[in-house]
Amino acid sequence: MAINDRPVDRRSAGAARGDNLSRVFNLTYRETLLDDEHLVQGDSLFRKDWPEPQVSVMDTVAEMQPMHVGDRIRFNIQGVPLTARISSIRTRDNRALSPFFYFVFPPAVLEKAPQTLFAALTVPPGRLGALQNAVAARFPNIGVIDMSQTIGTLAQMMARLAGILRLFSLFSIAAGILILVSAVFATRAERMLESVYYKILGAGRAFVFSVFALENLIIGLLAGGLALCMAQAAAWWLCVERFDIAYRPFGALSLALVVLTGLLTVAVGLGASRAIMAKKPVVYLREQQNG
Repeated sequence: MAINDRPVDRRSAGAARGDNLSRVFNLTYRETLLDDEHLVQGDSLFRKDWPEPQVSVMDTVAEMQPMHVGDRIRFNIQGVPLTARISSIRTRDNRALSPFFYFVFPPAVLEKAPQTLFAALTVPPGRLGALQNAVAARFPNIGVIDMSQTIGTLAQMMARLAGILRLFSLFSIAAGILILVSAVFATRAERMLESVYYKILGAGRAFVFSVFALENLIIGLLAGGLALCMAQAAAWWLCVERFDIAYRPFGALSLALVVLTGLLTVAVGLGASRAIMAKKPVVYLREQQNG
């Protein structure tokens, strides 16, 4: 309602973009920081030398309107006025998709106020409807939120996103194949000269084939290995640092993809170099002499 006895102008605050102080906030109480929180102002969540009610504020709120440790905020909690002094300002690492609160009070301030408690329960899909009916009949004041629908919608969105990523991956593979074929044709003269030299020195067609295959295999394995390292690093960062979920490297499948990339590179490279490897030294030298 007010900061240092200055009322919050709800009209101007509501007209501002983004979050603002004109809305209703959910409050909570606890004595410790969450795992993804740390203090940016203040030495502790609450101070023991302040006898008055205290509140810890998220730094996001301090960005809506300037606030500092020691300022006093007046709340209207379900019709009951309460003035609390800011004891600390917190920030989040934004790593986990977990609930958080802008304002945190000591337990003694809010523990006797009417509260809303949240609990999670995993139920087999076939028993969900019966459980909802039983809870509603026996405990009318308990609201049941079916998260399976939300999870299903999210799963559909992720499946569509995965399909889009696969489509772009196919485009990337096609572009890589075209680049590899272009590189072979761009160095056609040098490769043909190498093939002729090998054959003049006594190497058979199988040796030339092995050299070209090994070259393309090395290129494919290096490209696949580099792509795998980048993909695994990005997946680890998203899972651990952003979404706080378990990271699974899928080692066998990842190595299989690297090997498949190498074999695909060999097949494309040798296919584009087939005419070069089939060139006979006599024909090549005669063409060079006539040229």
